[in-house]
Amino acid sequence: MKTAGIILAGGQSRRMDGSDKALLPFGGGRLIDHVHQRLARQLPIIAVNTNNDPAHFRHLGIPIIPDSIAGYAGPLAGILAAMDWAAIHGDAFLNILTVATDTPFFPHDLYEKLSGQIADAPDTIAIASSGGRPHPVFGLWPVSSRDELRKWLGDDRNRRVMDWIDAHPHRRVKFTLAQTQTERTLDPFFNINTNDDILKARERWTTSI
Repeated sequence: MKTAGIILAGGQSRRMDGSDKALLPFGGGRLIDHVHQRLARQLPIIAVNTNNDPAHFRHLGIPIIPDSIAGYAGPLAGILAAMDWAAIHGDAFLNILTVATDTPFFPHDLYEKLSGQIADAPDTIAIASSGGRPHPVFGLWPVSSRDELRKWLGDDRNRRVMDWIDAHPHRRVKFTLAQTQTERTLDPFFNINTNDDILKARERWTTSI
């Protein structure tokens, strides 16, 4: 299936004093650089959804997609904007794979496993899970549902990603937790929400080199 990779970086980072998490120093560059490189190993065409200054992302050399719905309507707004972009792209993508910019250790086989689970059902949503929890923004989404999603978001009560997923055919794909030499369990979908989290993520990146 033809799929574009989309980095969701459209949030407001409220729990980090409004600092754009995508621009935090990480791994010899910035968090967005690390996430872009990780996703580019899985798909050849990548774009970023952001509502912040596009100048911060131009160095990546990839399309920059703002939300088409005003007011920071959440990840579903970013997913819709990405679907609209994918629908008019020359490669006629059937799906988009979304990842969050604040989750730097997502699996290297994310696309392979998600796409493998819906190979027989291309109109089905596939989302990642680990440790018994779903990670709905790590999903494979059929572009064909974009008009329906636009209508859904017309009601400002419809903002939760899991509500959209639960209302449509979907499959959860389990990813295992990793174990280090010290037997510490590591969730590949660990995400950065606070200043303490970015310190933990930098430590983990350093010790994994």
